[in-house]
This record gives sequence, structure tokens and C-alpha cells, in this order.
Amino acid sequence: MKKYALFILSSLLLTACSSCDLLFNNNKQKDDGKEPTYSPNYAWQLKLDGRRIGSQPYTEGRYFYLIEYLSDTKAVQLVKIDMETGRYVWKAETIDDGHEWYSSNIVKADNKLYFMRPNSGLIYCYAADDGKLLARVQIGVTEEEAIRNRCSLETIMTDGTALYWGSKGEPGTAPISGHLLKLDINTIDYTKYSTIQVCIPHSLYTKGTRYECTFWSAPIMDGDILFFNTFNIKYPEGYSTMVAIDLQSETVKWEKKLPRLEGRVNNGLIIKDNILYMLDTTALLRLDKHTGEVLTRYDDEKDPPYTQPLMIPTVSLCGIWYDDGRLYYTTVGSTETASQTGMSKDLVYSLVCIDAKTLKFLWGFHPVSGTSSTYPVVKDGKAYIVTHIDGLRIFDAKTGKLLGVDKSIIAWGDEANVLYKDYFIFFNTNFKTNRATLCAIRV
Repeated sequence: MKKYALFILSSLLLTACSSCDLLFNNNKQKDDGKEPTYSPNYAWQLKLDGRRIGSQPYTEGRYFYLIEYLSDTKAVQLVKIDMETGRYVWKAETIDDGHEWYSSNIVKADNKLYFMRPNSGLIYCYAADDGKLLARVQIGVTEEEAIRNRCSLETIMTDGTALYWGSKGEPGTAPISGHLLKLDINTIDYTKYSTIQVCIPHSLYTKGTRYECTFWSAPIMDGDILFFNTFNIKYPEGYSTMVAIDLQSETVKWEKKLPRLEGRVNNGLIIKDNILYMLDTTALLRLDKHTGEVLTRYDDEKDPPYTQPLMIPTVSLCGIWYDDGRLYYTTVGSTETASQTGMSKDLVYSLVCIDAKTLKFLWGFHPVSGTSSTYPVVKDGKAYIVTHIDGLRIFDAKTGKLLGVDKSIIAWGDEANVLYKDYFIFFNTNFKTNRATLCAIRV
């Protein structure tokens, strides 16, 4: 979106500076008494050995899997945590490859856990029961080729039989000629955990040039269909392409060219009730997941005077929450947006709730200090969100009324938090020690 080109970078700098202020001053924000306070009812608190890195946690049943950065080192480790008790179940052997901040998400298939280290093009596999390392897989004949084939956006997916990811590698380079890649997990030898083995993925989708199918937005899966949106290199001209691929037949089910979209929001897709929702830096869309037909589209205002609420998501969005016909997510808005765009402060929101059918604005939260890319969790009519700098906030999910704030809870604002039964599970970060406490409160 043209009006945001100047302040996206400054918003990031604002976030960084806000974090630094906390780091060198007080980890707890002062309560000015103007907002209602909230006292969490903690079920448990687990002090981590470090903190979460870019990879988001994976949950299944009562277990929480996390790639944890170990404080004061350059190492990471995969851990398993019991969400009932708040205790470690196991900690895998550490990985110390000099790239502690970069890792894909975690996926599970056949009681095995997989994640990719994009810096090296290596896939690691662990036993879900005890955390034993089962395999290390290089996804190219050479290390250079493996790095070229690595996942973009640090995102991989699985249908239980294979791993899928989008890559920015050059089409036409042997042996890979594509961007949406597939690796059958039955090609992995799980007895060779002590050595690095080579397994070559194959392409499911490609175009004549890499600019037509570069991934800057994470794919999602619904049954046997994988959906993804391509990046529009010619934006604001040109188009991005929404693609649905049948994973069983490995064929394109449908493709839809979407003009004037950038295809740049990290996690801007969600499917509910046969509707594919897409959030982009210029527009919000509802599509029929079976055909790709655009059912509803909202385009952001590109030039002043601005009269509509800010509803465009942050580029680094880590997810969307759907509840009772409403979508909840964080926007690109910050405390600097109004001054940098000429928008009225009354139109700038950092958290919004919109109608999932009409895509119309319902309510929002005006940013107080830092920016966030997380999303709220909704339970029993209340929306819980751990923001960057602005504390834990609880809203009435229908009206947006602020019900309470706990400013002692601080996070980076980019975590995908978890609802497990009646527990809201989130990270509370100490910026001085660079360690986090994983917390569960009763909601």
C-alpha cells in the first residue's frame, strides 16, 4: 500500500527502540491508572532456558513443541512441554550451527517431528515420544543447491506422507525446476541419524520465471488441497496468483489472478466454512475455496483524504483468529502512522475485529506504544492478546470494550499464542536476561 511505504521501516524501528528502552530500564511498564487492570489466574509458569526464536510453537493434544533459543549461547534445541502441568517432557540435543535465530516451524507426521534449518538447507527429524534425533536430511546434492531449495518464510507443511514448502530457487536449475516443493518422507532413512543424508524434493508448481511464483506468503492446507499466494513483483501494477493444488494427484485445481495485490503478508490465509480468507497489504478478500471465485473484496484507500479505519494487516502477521463470524488480527498501524500518513488518529488501529462475511470494520484498539504481529485468542466472549510493550489486554470480543490490562506481561509481540482447554498460553519475556517464561492462565 503506497501510503505505508514510508512508515513500515519506522514502525520496525519504533518496536526495536521500545524494546531497547525496556531492556535498559524496566521490564515492567508503568500503570498510569487510566485503564482497567487485570489480575491473571495462573495455572502454571515455566521459566524457559531461553526464549522462542522465529519459529512458532506446534501443539497437538496436551503437548507443546518449541524450538528454543538458549540464552547466552548460539545454540537452539527442540523441547516438548506438557500443557497440563507446565513441565518439560524432554529436551533434544542442542544444535549449534551459528544461526540461532533461523528455523522453520515444526510439523508432525507418523509420530515424528520435522523442522528445517533454512541457513543450511537441512531438515531435522526427531521422535515425538523421547526427542531422539532420527535423521538429518540435506535437500540438495550440494550444500549450495540445498540452500537454494530451502523454504521461504521459514514455513513447511505436511499431509502426513510428505513435506511441502515454497522455495525461492531459480527454475531451470537441475535437478529442481520449481518453487512449490515436495519431499516424500518415506525416502528418508531414519537409521542414519549420525550422518547427513541427501534426499531430493521434486516440484509441484513452477512458472517460466521465478518472479511469477515467488513465495512471500505462507501456504495453508485444507484436507488434500494446498493453497498459496504468489508475490507480485510488479506491484502496484500486475497481479498475484492464488493457487489451489490437489496433493493426491499433484495437479493444479484452480488458479486465480488477483490484480493490484502484493502477496506479501506472511500468514494472511485462513479457511472457515468453505471460505478462503486472504489478507494482503492492499486489500482483504473472501474466495470460494472450491473455485477461487472472489466473493467479497475490500480495497484500502490509497490517497488522502482517508475516511476508513485502518484494517490492512502487518506484513509480519503470524496468524488470524476466527470466532463466531468475526476475524481478529493485528494491523500495520503504530503510534507513528497518523503523523506519517496524514490519517486521523481516530482511524488508526493496531488490532481489529472485522465481519467475516462483509469484511467491514467492527471494532479496533488504538496503539499505545509498540507494534505487534500476533493475534488475539477468543474464549467465552473475551479476546486475549499479549502485545509488544502494551501488556496483556482483554477485550469484549463483540464490542471491543477494554476489560483489563496487565502491564507486567511483556512480549516481542510476534508470538502465536495458544488456547488449550481453559488455558491461554503465552510468553512473558524478560528483555534484560533475554529469557522468557511460558505462562498458562485460566480463562
